[in-house]
Amino acid sequence: MSDGTWRIDRLTGSIGAQLSGLDVRRAGSADTARLRELVTEHGVLFLRGQPADPAALADFAALLGDALPAHPLKHGLPDHPEVLANQTGNVRPQDTRCRDAHNRHGTNWHVDGTFVREVPTYSLLQAARVPQVGGDTLFADLAGAYAALSPPLRTLADGLSCRHDVRRLYAEWLAPDADPLQRERLLAMPLVSHPLVAVDHGADGRRSLILNPNCVTTIEGLSDLEGHTLLELFMHHALVPERTVRWRWAVGDIAVWDNVRLLHNYVLDHGTSDRLIHRALAGSRPLTGVSSKSHEIAPTSDMPYSR
Repeated sequence: MSDGTWRIDRLTGSIGAQLSGLDVRRAGSADTARLRELVTEHGVLFLRGQPADPAALADFAALLGDALPAHPLKHGLPDHPEVLANQTGNVRPQDTRCRDAHNRHGTNWHVDGTFVREVPTYSLLQAARVPQVGGDTLFADLAGAYAALSPPLRTLADGLSCRHDVRRLYAEWLAPDADPLQRERLLAMPLVSHPLVAVDHGADGRRSLILNPNCVTTIEGLSDLEGHTLLELFMHHALVPERTVRWRWAVGDIAVWDNVRLLHNYVLDHGTSDRLIHRALAGSRPLTGVSSKSHEIAPTSDMPYSR
């Protein structure tokens, strides 16, 4: 499909499209509305052949919303504090051993930043160094998953909320030999509660399951057995191939997606080869459920991503 000087090619029957004809260095505020519309329509956009420049990535992210710090608990690049460097390499056999069905040593299916009250709206990744083979990133459509639930399960999900605890994600920071400053910062982060189903009022009320195995600890009001069983059911439902897209990186490629709507994960199959991906985040908001909003469970004086 042609969109003026842009070309949009769908990648699957559900989510994902490649956007051609846009140089992010020349993108401006006049492009913002159309870019947001395309992300809303396709979930995730991929742009080939962009300059592998953290400054250009940060500027492009800022078109979509207010720039956010790179991470609540990690430092960004020295010259670009809003850009996080995700470097992986020397993948060992033990790194691919599963902690559970959705988590391994260095990667997991997740939504960025659900462990804070105001969740990032847009996530962007750009490839700076890529292995010759492997290291792809996967995306799964949580809005499509919600829409495909049977009516009784949709009704059940609409009324539930989950606790999100960053300490599940960074449990190793609590080890006796861990950095004490990291430990202190981690312990200062609050638990937060988000609805299991988020309503996007900017997308005609589209509803998405909010599933994040790296920090969801429980469904409120349910026993551990009930909560775990339901979360596993929803995850398996979300990860059917028909609701996913897979991207093979080349240096300079950018992916931009609706962070609330999509799970993402990367594949630890590149062995000892190096892989460096830069990340930026834009916009943030509390998640609104069918009948509830996100809230903190414990107070804190430092609210990363808050506005």
